[in-house]
Amino acid sequence: MQHRRARNVRARTHKNMKRNHTIGFDAESAARSKTGIGNYGRFIINALASACASNTYLRLYITKQHNNAYFDRVAALRNVEAMEPDGRLWRRLSRLWRAIGVSRDAKNGSVELYHGLDNRLPYGLAHYNIRSIITIHDLRFIRFSSRNPIMAYLDKHRMHSSCRRADRIIAVSEGTKHDLVELMNIDPEKIDVIYTGCDPCYTAPIDADYVAAVKEQYKLPERYILNVGTQSKRRNIELILDAMTKLPEPIDLVAVGAPTSHTRRLAALARKLGIDSRVHFIVCDSNEELAAIYRGAELLVNPTHYSTFGMPLVEALNVGIPVIGATGSSHEEAAGPNGIYVSPDNSAELADKIDALLNNEELRRQVVESGKSHVSRFRPEVTAYNILNCYKRIGIDLNEYL
Repeated sequence: MQHRRARNVRARTHKNMKRNHTIGFDAESAARSKTGIGNYGRFIINALASACASNTYLRLYITKQHNNAYFDRVAALRNVEAMEPDGRLWRRLSRLWRAIGVSRDAKNGSVELYHGLDNRLPYGLAHYNIRSIITIHDLRFIRFSSRNPIMAYLDKHRMHSSCRRADRIIAVSEGTKHDLVELMNIDPEKIDVIYTGCDPCYTAPIDADYVAAVKEQYKLPERYILNVGTQSKRRNIELILDAMTKLPEPIDLVAVGAPTSHTRRLAALARKLGIDSRVHFIVCDSNEELAAIYRGAELLVNPTHYSTFGMPLVEALNVGIPVIGATGSSHEEAAGPNGIYVSPDNSAELADKIDALLNNEELRRQVVESGKSHVSRFRPEVTAYNILNCYKRIGIDLNEYL
C-alpha cells in the first residue's frame, strides 16, 4: 500500500512562524459536528492556539473536509492546519486511516504529542515515539446503552484500549473520572479532570431584535421553558411533560436537539397528556441561533438521568437565564453549588421548581447571579492552562504559557 504524508487541506504555509512544538489532534468530531463534542474540540483547539500562538503548531487530522464554517474558522488560525488522508486508497478507507494510518502521518509531520479529542486514539503512536492524551466525555454506552450488545462491546473495547495506551487521560468532569475508575478500572492517578467552556456567542450580548427574529424563524411561542440535548431516553424529557400537567399556569416547552426514535414516543406522550399543542421539537445547528433561543426562554430544564457535565446549563447561565438540573449527575459541577436540582424521578418536585422560577423574580436573579459566577471559571485561558499542565506531566513542556 502506498502511504504518503497526509495532505494539507488548505495548502497553507506559515513562513514567519518559528515552530518549537507540533501537537496533533483527532479533530474529526470538531470538523463534522456543529454541536456537542464538536463544540468541545473547537473550544480546546481555539484555546490552545491562542495560548501558544508563537511557538506551537497544531495539526488537525480529519478524514475529509466537511461543510462546517465553525471548524473552518478554527482551521484558518495562523498556527493551525487541517490534514486529511493522502492518496485515493486512504481516502476511500478513511475510517481505517483514522484508526491506524494517521499515526505514521503524524510522525511524518513531526508531531510530538497526539491528543484524541473524542474518546479514541489511533494505534501505533507509541511505535513512532509520539506521546498521547485522550479526552473521555462519558461512558453512556455502558450506563445507558440501547445499542446492539456487540456494538456496545466494541465501543467499550475501543475506549478501554485507548485509555490503556494513552500516557494520560483528560476527563471532562469528576463524574466521568468516577465512571472511568468504576467501570473501566482505570488508575485515578492517570486522570486529570479539566473542564471546558462554551462558544463565545453565549457570553456575548444578544440583540433583542435578533432574538425576536430567531423566534419567528422557528415559530416559537412568546413564553416557553427550554430543554437542550439529543432527544434520547436518558434525557428524561418525559419528566418535563409530566411536570407541565402539574403547573398552575400553562407554559410551552421547546426541546432543541437531534431527533431520535424516542422523539416519536415523546410526541405520543404529549398527545396522551393533552399538551401536544404546547410542545415544540426543533433542530438548531447554529450556535448563534441557539444562544438567541436561550435568551428568549424563561428557563432551562434538564432533568437528565445521566450527564457527565451539562454544557447546556453552562450555556444558559452565560446567556443569563436560570436553570434546573438533575441530582445524581454532574450538573452540580456545571451550574455550581447554589443551583437548583431535582430528582430525575419526581415530576411534582420539578413542577414546583419550574413554578417558583417562573413567578419569583428574586429567586431568578439569585440563581442567575450565582450560576454566572460559577461558570466564569470555564474560560478558555483556564482550560488551556490546565491542558498544558497535563501535557507537561508527560514531558511536553510548552513553557511559553506556563
